[in-house]
Amino acid sequence: MSDTATAVPTYSICAEFEGKTYRFRCRADQTVLDAADSADVPLPSSCCTGVCTTCSAVISLGKVEQPDAMGVKVDLQEQGYALLCVSYPRTDLMLKAGQEDSLYDAQFGQYQK
Repeated sequence: MSDTATAVPTYSICAEFEGKTYRFRCRADQTVLDAADSADVPLPSSCCTGVCTTCSAVISLGKVEQPDAMGVKVDLQEQGYALLCVSYPRTDLMLKAGQEDSLYDAQFGQYQK
């Protein structure tokens, strides 16, 4: 009898937020935000459905899959922006959380000038 939990890859996450660095593990079938919550890591969140940008982060190392990230344009996802509530790790990650203002400026800043 095989243990299905051991069959799911688990990745190391290094998250910077408000001047602190947090390290925790995240399964490939778990969102980064869920793993952070389980590890008592205080990352910002709100809607948890990929629509708002409260949980936005910039991935500096690694890859996530975020099929439901409606709040981030595809070109910005390719630049490393991610919504942690709908992001599933596909490698170990280094990220900077709390990037809501930066993401907003990247998506809509040209309309504010």
